[in-house]
This record gives sequence, C-alpha cells and structure tokens, in this order.
Amino acid sequence: MGSPDPEKSNPEVNVGDFLMSLMRSKLMDKVEVVVLYNNLDKTVRSEPNLIAEYLVKAGKITRFQAERILKGKSRGLVMKDYQVLSVLGRGGMSTVYLARKNGKNDDKLNFVSMKVLRTLKTERQDRLISRFKREFYIAQKLDHPNVVKVFSLEDFAGLNYMLIEFIQGKSLQKIIDESGAISQDLAIKLMRNTLTALAHCHQQGVIHRDVKPSNIMVTPENQAKLFDFGLAFVVGEKEEDLKIIGGKGYIVGTMDYIAPEQSYNSIDIDGRADLYGLGCTFYHALTGKLPYPGLEKKDKIKAQRSKEKSEPITNFRTDLSDWFVELVERMMNKSKDNRPDSAMTVLLELDLMTPPPLPDWVDFEDDED
Repeated sequence: MGSPDPEKSNPEVNVGDFLMSLMRSKLMDKVEVVVLYNNLDKTVRSEPNLIAEYLVKAGKITRFQAERILKGKSRGLVMKDYQVLSVLGRGGMSTVYLARKNGKNDDKLNFVSMKVLRTLKTERQDRLISRFKREFYIAQKLDHPNVVKVFSLEDFAGLNYMLIEFIQGKSLQKIIDESGAISQDLAIKLMRNTLTALAHCHQQGVIHRDVKPSNIMVTPENQAKLFDFGLAFVVGEKEEDLKIIGGKGYIVGTMDYIAPEQSYNSIDIDGRADLYGLGCTFYHALTGKLPYPGLEKKDKIKAQRSKEKSEPITNFRTDLSDWFVELVERMMNKSKDNRPDSAMTVLLELDLMTPPPLPDWVDFEDDED
C-alpha cells in the first residue's frame, strides 16, 4: 500500500518542525540532519516537501515515513530494534506494517510484519489488549511451515504490537480480486497446504474460526500460509470472558464463510467448522463468487443456517474434475456430520486423487546390471 508523493503533499509543518520531527523519529540523528541540511541546495532546503522528496530519492527514508513526518507525526516510526517502513494492511482493531531491523540491509530475513493494536481511549482498550495477548499465546502453540510464525509480543511508547514472519506474496483474496477464479491445479496445491496447516492447528487443539481467502497468504512459489489467529479458539478454553472468546449468543467469524453451527455457538465446535470455511474459501476461489452474494450481514447468517445450498460450482465452471467439485461441496455441507471428519481425511483424499510431487532427491534412473 503506497503513500502519497511527498512532493505533491500539503505539509502541516514548516522546515524547522520537519527537521525536528525527523530527529525525534530516530530515523536520523542530529548530526546526520545538520550535515544533510547544510549540504542541500538552497531551493530544496526552503520547502519541507522538497527535503522529504530528496530523502526518499536518496534512500534515507521511505515515502510512508516522509508522509508521516510532513504531518508532524514522528511517534512509532522506530520501535525498539525495528524501523517501520510502510503499511501492509489495515483492520478494524489493528494495522500491519512492514518493518526492518535497524541498521540491516534489504535481505528478506531482516524484515518482519509488525501488527500494531489500535489505541482506544475507552474502557474497551483493556479488552482489546486481552484479546491481542490471547492471539499471541495461541499462535505460540503452532509451529508449521504453512502457518505464518508469530515471533514476539512487544510494547513500546504505549503501543502494543506483535512481530510476525513477513511473507512475500499476496493473500488469496487479492489474487481473486485481481485475476478472478483460479485454476484447479493451483486450487489443489493451495488447499493441500492449508489443510496441512489446519491439521497441525487441530492437533494442537486450536480452531481457527475465520478461514477465508484474506487469511491465506500465497507466496511467489504458490505456497499457502494460514495466518491471523485473532478469532481462534482453543478446545477446552475456560469461558472466563465470552466477550473475548465468544460463546452462545456471540457470533465469531466472517459471515460469508462461517459454519452454521459456529454461528449459533462459537465455542461448541470442532475442526469441521474450519473445513466449512475452507470449502467456502475454495468455492469463492474457483468461481470468483461468494457462496451467498449480495446479501446483508443478517441475511448471510440466515443463508448459512438454512438448508439452501449455494449455486452449484458447475454453473460457473465446466473444466473442473467432478471429484474435486464434489469434495469442495461436501466440505460446505450444512451438517457437520456430513462433512469430512478431519483435515487429515481431506488430505488423504486429495493425495489419493492427485498424488503430491515427489521430492527432488528421488532418482528414477535404472540400475545398470
């Protein structure tokens, strides 16, 4: 997500304020700022916009950082050992930034995603912090190549944030938005990856509760990684605060992908609720359409709870294998008892129909007798 061009921005600070904000941000120290200013052309040094544009072109700061400083906002651009570079995405309760370890080069190992909790000046803030910490502790139960890693939970300058593995690529949602329906081969590969992630989660007693295209990252090598455990539930978790973990009377999940039983009671569920979400996810990915498009939120809940099925996938695609269409639609069965009983069961079925590729070290050369 790009930031506006500093040269075209309307600054809210004068030159002096801009330079002070730059120093306060810790992006550059006082000596660096003084040397920089003294070496600038007189025309450039007269306008904060022009100074900002010079710094961006020289690689000293990013456009996002320049835009913040031009608005007089220096707080949070350096968080302990990390420099915040740009915005990756925004949600209702948090913003995710791209960050790089201070003083390090552009090797991808030096980058992380930084999920910063929104700050509210209300009594809700304590509950948000509790949820945020709970998300971190749930993520710590998981260690799998198809699950995005959460490294640490931090607080700095009144901000609560997590450091998370940075994944180059796009969410499955963005791929659908940009390119429409995906191929069967790609769908099978991404489904297999996500199923292995879910199988691991379920083995650890973690139900994701929000499986959807925007929570599946796809790398440039077309590997899927499941992320965002903000709504996850741990089997056997104490019902200390239903406002935090959900329960009867609290709907937890995204209405386009939520399992019927989860919409009634968000803790009286098992891994089959995630399989329903996965089925809806790949219905969307294969057709380019939501299971119940064009409805208001309350009507989507009614549709998920009803016996009415989504429009058949074959109405949109005639090039898909019958067995694969049947598998996706079986995961979307309104009755959990009629869905596959586990992620591992679906994986075995996928492997039976489309064996995964053998590793590179397997040698098929004939022995010479």
